[in-house]
Amino acid sequence: MAQITEALYKTIADAYASIDDSLVSVSTDARNALDAIVDVNLNYGDPSQDADAALAIELALLTPFNTAFVTATNISVSVAGLLDAVRAINNYVVNNTDGTDTAKVKLDTWINSVSWDGGTVPGGWSNLSTDAGYNTTDWD
Repeated sequence: MAQITEALYKTIADAYASIDDSLVSVSTDARNALDAIVDVNLNYGDPSQDADAALAIELALLTPFNTAFVTATNISVSVAGLLDAVRAINNYVVNNTDGTDTAKVKLDTWINSVSWDGGTVPGGWSNLSTDAGYNTTDWD
């Protein structure tokens, strides 16, 4: 089988690094929105200064925003499919690299030969690769 190109690998790594960055913030952002609903009277006030109106706003919006928070939290921890894809591309690189070195050495050497934007492997890609079971400590 032919080895994939560095350009293809970089495109995938960059895209998945962006996904990882987004996953980190999705539940935090949803929680911030939920907290704003809960604290509507304390932090945002009600223009009419009517506590009953502020309570009505909170009660109308609390359930859907809590549901959205739970959904966002579930999304941020449901990464099995992403990790399968990370394993697939990293294993592909290892399996199509000549030599008798260990899988770790093959992948480290290949990864470190890529001309990464900014000079280093994207942090999100390293995070996902680590989560997928790869030792990324020697990646530049």
